[in-house]
Amino acid sequence: MNILGFNPSHHGSACLIQDGKIKYFVEEERVTRKKYDAYPFKSIIDIIQNHTIDYIAWATPSIKYPSSSTEGRSYWQTLINKFSPNYKSLDLSHVHHLSHCAHTFYNSGFENAIGIVIDGLGSQIKDWGQETESIFQCSYPANFNLIYKNIVSPIPLDKTIYNKNNTNNENVTTNINLSRVYETVTMHLGWSRNEAGKVMGLAPYGKSNQTFPPFFSNKTGNPNIFYLDEDFKHPYLSKYSETFIDKENTPQLKLQNDPREWHYDESKITDLEKDLAWQVQNDTQQIVGDYIEEAIEETGLNQVCCAGGYFLNCVTNYYLLKRFPDVEFYFEPISNDAGTAIGAAKLLWHDLTQDTIIRPFKSLYLGKQYSKEELIEGIKKYINE
Repeated sequence: MNILGFNPSHHGSACLIQDGKIKYFVEEERVTRKKYDAYPFKSIIDIIQNHTIDYIAWATPSIKYPSSSTEGRSYWQTLINKFSPNYKSLDLSHVHHLSHCAHTFYNSGFENAIGIVIDGLGSQIKDWGQETESIFQCSYPANFNLIYKNIVSPIPLDKTIYNKNNTNNENVTTNINLSRVYETVTMHLGWSRNEAGKVMGLAPYGKSNQTFPPFFSNKTGNPNIFYLDEDFKHPYLSKYSETFIDKENTPQLKLQNDPREWHYDESKITDLEKDLAWQVQNDTQQIVGDYIEEAIEETGLNQVCCAGGYFLNCVTNYYLLKRFPDVEFYFEPISNDAGTAIGAAKLLWHDLTQDTIIRPFKSLYLGKQYSKEELIEGIKKYINE
């Protein structure tokens, strides 16, 4: 059985699961050389030209599904129909975090584990908002029991809807979530939302600053510091707002100079920038540790697998290893949304077949195979230069 999984949004990607094994995976930007390419045309074409597809599965985050063709179908339908007209499909865009969790769990090699997903924004929850942190108890073949989910709503909820739908393991808040606090500080320091790794790299040069107010309140962003701009609408997301630091309320966090000046001249950086990076790194990693500690206490499990963009933060991952020396961790190397292509396809495979075979992830070399002759020709291009 061949299952095509793909992610048609930022960090676009495609994978082929063949009889339960990852046969092929590539992030579209590796093919097109366009950073964060959201349209995995070439990746999908490379797979469907060489394999008959039985099922497809996708797990976008909150961005609406892109691009319809002139035939009234989305691009993947038009493409795949030309090669595999008898495929069946599964839309997992409503369980984005579940796809993240399935990815890290099936790759971890664990038989039973806690799965924790910490993301910027996940699926839209009808009438509520968007998932941001999720914790599951995972076991084979496809059991993912929700322990906790945090949902961010940019507007106050209708209490009738909230009381009707809420369960004890779901928290809904209007405050921004952990990952977006990190992203907001990243943008405040002059980088884009996807460049949080630069803040992580700057953090060790800073220290605790007693003039800073607490960045978090009950594990969510302090509303006196971080706010949603309802007038700043995203073209693809409903109820989506950009996040900012309130400089009037917290003048001690206001930068004195354009950060781009010290991006290219380190002599111009001040302690303020370094301390901001230290604070957001320190506070977020402690909260992640608290989530894990609570999940361990509830489940009794000491194996934890992690995914979602936040877990690309290797400083946090090292902190967790030190904080929990008796816990066995698996940090998914493809933790960003590209990995949901694998997670969606793997989840579909194990659910359809009830397969309980454990296949730990052993190699990142998942892309196109090249013959010896093709490699030699590629090398010659650089020799000639």
